[in-house]
Formats: sequence, C-alpha cells, structure tokens
Amino acid sequence: MENIIEIKGLKKKFGDKEVLKGIDLSVQKGENVVVLGKSGEGKSVMIKCIIGMIQPDEGSIKVFNEEIIGLVDQQLKDIRTRIGFLFQSGALYDSMTVRENLSFALTRVL
Repeated sequence: MENIIEIKGLKKKFGDKEVLKGIDLSVQKGENVVVLGKSGEGKSVMIKCIIGMIQPDEGSIKVFNEEIIGLVDQQLKDIRTRIGFLFQSGALYDSMTVRENLSFALTRVL
C-alpha cells in the first residue's frame, strides 16, 4: 500500500530541550493515526513539522511522496489542502455560534 506520510530520523530541539528524538513514522493511504502523549512531548511539534509550519533540525518528511523540507509557501499550501488535522483545543470561539465560527474561516480565506 502507498505511504501518504513517511518520516525518517526526525529531530527538533528548542534551545537545550530535544523535543523530537529521531522519529520514524509511516502512514499508509486510508489509515487513521492518533498521536498521544503527555504535555510537552512533541506531538504538536511533529504535526507542525509534517505540515511545514516548523522546520526540523534533522530528518526527512515526505507527504504524498514529496519531500516537504525546503518547500516554498505555495507548494506547502498545495499539500496542506489535502491534509486534515486537529489540535486538542479546537480553536473555536466560545462567544460565537457554530454558524459564526464556520463563517469566520470562510471570511479569512475569501
């Protein structure tokens, strides 16, 4: 089966704190993945590396068979439109209705 995401030797440090310590991960087409761990263990950092929001210090990240490290914003945008992810805080505004929350995203894009 085809790998949609393939990570090899992913490392990321912030100062002296090594957050990602040589992660290897393959996600196949049609597979659902849940990343669990304690606070500060690198879950969000790994996801942000996969979508190109953070550059890793070492390693390789292929998404749809394309190495994403070093891609420019437009190339990353094209890949991001094919990926779904959710952080633990849903980023909805409590002061808005469901309709207003959904519409807000549309007004930001359009």
